[in-house]
Amino acid sequence: MNKKSTRPSALRGVAVSALTLAILSTTAITAVAAEPTNVCTPMKVNVFQSANPATGASILTTSANEITSAAKYNFTENKGTAFKAATTAKDGLVPVHRMFKNGDFVWMPKHAGSNEYQAAQTKYGYTDQGVNFYASVKPVDCGVPVYRLLKGSKHRQVATTADRDALVKAGWTYENISFYVVAADKVSTPAPTTPAPTSTPAPTTPAPTNPNDADKKFSIAVIPDTQQEVGTDTRFAQRNQWLVQNKATSDLRYVIHTGDVVNWDTPTHNQYEVASKAMKVLDDAKIPQSLAIGNHDTAAVGVGGSAADPTRTRQLVRDTSTFNSYFNVSRYPNIEGTFEAGKVDNNYTTFRAGGGDWLVLTLELWPREAAVQWAKKVVADHPHHNVIVNTHSYLEGNSTIGTSGGYGDKSPQYLYDNLIKVYPNIKMVFSGHVGEAGYREDTGVNGNKIVSYLGTFHSSSTNPVRMLEIDTEKGTLTTKFYGPSNGSTWVQYDRTTTGFTLTK
Repeated sequence: MNKKSTRPSALRGVAVSALTLAILSTTAITAVAAEPTNVCTPMKVNVFQSANPATGASILTTSANEITSAAKYNFTENKGTAFKAATTAKDGLVPVHRMFKNGDFVWMPKHAGSNEYQAAQTKYGYTDQGVNFYASVKPVDCGVPVYRLLKGSKHRQVATTADRDALVKAGWTYENISFYVVAADKVSTPAPTTPAPTSTPAPTTPAPTNPNDADKKFSIAVIPDTQQEVGTDTRFAQRNQWLVQNKATSDLRYVIHTGDVVNWDTPTHNQYEVASKAMKVLDDAKIPQSLAIGNHDTAAVGVGGSAADPTRTRQLVRDTSTFNSYFNVSRYPNIEGTFEAGKVDNNYTTFRAGGGDWLVLTLELWPREAAVQWAKKVVADHPHHNVIVNTHSYLEGNSTIGTSGGYGDKSPQYLYDNLIKVYPNIKMVFSGHVGEAGYREDTGVNGNKIVSYLGTFHSSSTNPVRMLEIDTEKGTLTTKFYGPSNGSTWVQYDRTTTGFTLTK
């Protein structure tokens, strides 16, 4: 049975014996024109640092609690605030991932201008432990560079020339500039371990520095099967225009599509053209999104909706080449990891809202066992994220969990038994494929509540969308369906779930 780890996420695997580390690329970030000053505005969250005096390794984290926990694993050299970064994606900023190998932690930006992030995993055996913060890979007039150094098999990253030079003098080798951030007010002064005496007790929880921490209520939109909306009408695009127009009112942070984006493919790919233009409305509004792949989005379904080749259906359901040509990885820069390189079939993205970190895990239809194993690692590597699973087939029309793998591989029940019920931070599952709408609650092996939602409709007259409001202060999930094209509502599917707890 998997139990919730008591270790901080940065320390998972520290006990592994050290091996010789192949030195990573020492190519510095190419000098280019500086980013404008306003790129520094979102970089206002403290990034703390603590080092292990015995090994030289250090950790960087936006969590003061993690620094405290790190002391149990010999990260006792508290460096205080190393610098300031952002915890949400903004123009000019890229995700910085925490990479781990044999007791060594190194922070690498993931962006189109460098292959170092990928090489760290494929060539040097590092494990991606997820996005820790966002920074610039271009110089910023209002910021400072973060220097990376190496000694033996351990890396250290610092944000002042004084710290860099001191480490070089102590035998460290300077490698490169990793990224650019905002300088801390007092970079070299460790945070005190004991508060100074005061007549007024210090608050146990600091005031939030991230605006997304102060806002405890936000929404996610879930688009059900749109296979009936890719003809000559404009319902698909109109729904997305409505979401953009109401983005501020609903505090919309993310859009999920549960699959069957199209009905079938044709030589001219006309249905994909309609769908792609409709989703571009959200692209242009910079609303993060994730699309699951349904059976109708694969080569298994032919013109008219029947099997393209009944003798090869199980093979063709994994042919998603057309889908990936329209909705490819490069179209979605918020994708932080995929099961297969260059394919969106299985991917994950993260965002921050309501005072917590969220991870949307999108999985292929009736997934292969290897894809489920990949998903398990993603969730295990993000224990402080609230996980939402998005897959095309999960709930049946009567709100039971499906027991058939269809013409794919593993069944929804297998997915539940081997992934969804196992991890305490999996909160919700969204699916489509059958029926009209459904809902169920389950309890995971760790006692956590798991809420599953079904939405399909296959409407020929309107364009349903599920609006899910998450209130992390009240601990509620409230969901309603609305059809923007004609104002339709389905009050019989309105649901309010209480007792929701946010993983931090």
